[in-house]
Amino acid sequence: MTDRPVPEGEDDAGLKMNAGFYRLRRMSTTDFAPGDRFDAWRETAYTIADLEVPRAGEAELFGTKYAVHGALGNFASHAGSVHRTVITPATRLSGALDAIIISLMAEGSVGLESPGGEQPITSTGRLVAYDATKAMRYHWSVGKEIYVVLPRAKALAAFGGELPGLVLPLDTIPLGVMVRDHMAALDLHADHLDRKEMAIALDALHTLALLLLQRIGRGLSDRDEPDPNALFLAAKRYIHANYNVSDLSPEAIARAVGCSRASLYRAFAHNDATIMDTVRDVRLAMSRRLIEAGTGRSISVIAFDCGFKDVSSFGKLFRSRFGVSPSVWREQFS
Repeated sequence: MTDRPVPEGEDDAGLKMNAGFYRLRRMSTTDFAPGDRFDAWRETAYTIADLEVPRAGEAELFGTKYAVHGALGNFASHAGSVHRTVITPATRLSGALDAIIISLMAEGSVGLESPGGEQPITSTGRLVAYDATKAMRYHWSVGKEIYVVLPRAKALAAFGGELPGLVLPLDTIPLGVMVRDHMAALDLHADHLDRKEMAIALDALHTLALLLLQRIGRGLSDRDEPDPNALFLAAKRYIHANYNVSDLSPEAIARAVGCSRASLYRAFAHNDATIMDTVRDVRLAMSRRLIEAGTGRSISVIAFDCGFKDVSSFGKLFRSRFGVSPSVWREQFS
């Protein structure tokens, strides 16, 4: 890394991006000659923790990694063989640990060992947060970790103080599950996103991650009102995932994203929107896509599949939005 400022540019949508941001960088142990592999991999793939020398009898070191640097923080995925990483005093003094890690164990597990010998295990599928300044040694099984790196000061400000213990579970509330799913989806599709798409997806993920820390922290100490923009984004994601639920209500959405109904109303008002108008708009957009797809389903089935309780009211809403009835719209794609 260099301290030299990197020129900024602006894409055709007016999105300002640092020249080094939102570019997918891939690496693998196979990029290096066998004799240089360990030292080169330790130097290239590890910036927060130091890779320990393999122990006798362990399988040959293997790993693949990609990383994306963003304006709000970083995103990365690492898969590989059994290994251990350690936080050294030198690393602590370097400032490289100035981060909170949001970690999803997509495969395998990791144990975080404290100086006192404590070693909580994070298993497959769990989403957790840990403070990189606390844990001393990480015991990685064969597996894959997807993780978000947040600036420590910003993350702790959202949480409202120091993280308790070595590992903080985050998927204990619906918003945590949403963040976990967003991370998995971004990992799956990263290769297929252009730079602008990556910027939007990654910035949204970091905003959701900070909101999640804020929500967990508020649940522990019953503190502040969540950021309205982040809450609005989280609610919209939940609506997109559950538009087909006919009784989707402000109360249900508020419970899912971990806030009061009043806070949710304020977040939508802050963004010049209303909750039920947003639900209706998402349902209409999805119904139009299904009609255009020519699935063979009747208009009434599509209406019910998109959360509308009444076919007649669906037809009126569809005509009001798109100018023609659902059946006429279908004829255009026959």
